[in-house]
Amino acid sequence: MDETFYSTLLRSLDGQTGYLSRLLKSWADVNTGSYNSNGLNRFISLMREAFKTLPAKMETVSLPAQTMLRPEGKLSFPLGKALSVKKSVEAPIRILLTIHYDTVYSADHALQRCQETDQNTLKGPGVADAKGGLLVLVEALKLFEASPWSDRISWEALITPDEEIGSVGSTPLILEAARRNDLALVYEPALPDGSLVGTRKGSSVYSALIRGRAAHAGRNPEFGRNAIHAMANFIVQMQDSFNPHPGIILNVGETFGGGAVNVVPDLAYFRFNIRSQNPDDQILVNSVIEKLSDGLNEIDGFKVEISQDSSKPPKVVDHGTVKILDHFVSCGREIGIDIKWGNSGGASDANIVAAVGVPTVDGLGVRGGGLHSQDEYVLTDSILERIKLSALFLMKLAHGDIKLPANH
Repeated sequence: MDETFYSTLLRSLDGQTGYLSRLLKSWADVNTGSYNSNGLNRFISLMREAFKTLPAKMETVSLPAQTMLRPEGKLSFPLGKALSVKKSVEAPIRILLTIHYDTVYSADHALQRCQETDQNTLKGPGVADAKGGLLVLVEALKLFEASPWSDRISWEALITPDEEIGSVGSTPLILEAARRNDLALVYEPALPDGSLVGTRKGSSVYSALIRGRAAHAGRNPEFGRNAIHAMANFIVQMQDSFNPHPGIILNVGETFGGGAVNVVPDLAYFRFNIRSQNPDDQILVNSVIEKLSDGLNEIDGFKVEISQDSSKPPKVVDHGTVKILDHFVSCGREIGIDIKWGNSGGASDANIVAAVGVPTVDGLGVRGGGLHSQDEYVLTDSILERIKLSALFLMKLAHGDIKLPANH
């Protein structure tokens, strides 16, 4: 009965692609690398401006500093602020909308500004991951609030500054928000073909510091304990242990150690990321790391210290989430786009939300590609379509055309 009204409201966005692209460009031109405090603080001001017309209470939340094991020992790194935007009404449905505003591009990265490479492509830092999704979130809420059913949903938006480094400070906020809502919408970029995201691998990041014993490499090498050799053996043994389990992915990133080649190195440092398909995989990972660490510490002259810097559990898709994904497919059909859903090896804050049992729709952000590279881009025509997709879902949910699963 309200299809015409839905269409009329959605059509009010038509012709705004240029404006929305320019707004996204202005956001992406502000560097928000996860450790760039100045850029993160500046961007929070832009977000407060973006949300100010919505009937909601805004609050910035300071996060505790991140403590990380480094070659020099344990160091502390300040984090940015989260932005909480809450519309609190006595409504039968409570929804969490969330995304991050930090990017992988540090303040000294080569990619700092956006450029249009053609009429439908904007290249730049974070345009897809995830400032494009943030734009979709804000504009979809504005469109929904213009509908006559806006008082039937109580929503909160949580915008975080540390997802790219594992959500080390914001995880408690995300968990609290997830537990008080009936449904979560996560605005990570869509899969390359525009699909929403179903399952995600779990992701844990570790730092390891191995201390050995220095000695002259020619005169008395037998007195030394080569920390770099020990590091190499540790990595190889981890990989060998995980090879029979295709759901586990090991990636060693940063490494450090050694000096003059005539000195047996007494220190090695490395950071590694492990992706896991299911909770049983994570149990195996923990067991392997503990066994290898204990074995190395039993060797005279060696000491290894390992810290888990961040951890996100595998994200599964439950029956309730499948039903809601199907509703998004139907909404997509109404606005002329073919919505599917697929799986991803990447982790996001959706992993954290889904772990508490809240139905979670993921990948509601823009279409694009080249994530985490100098070639990151967004297809600008997807901005409008993804805003319409979320807004239509929210309107139908508020009006009663869409029902949440009975157990939520």
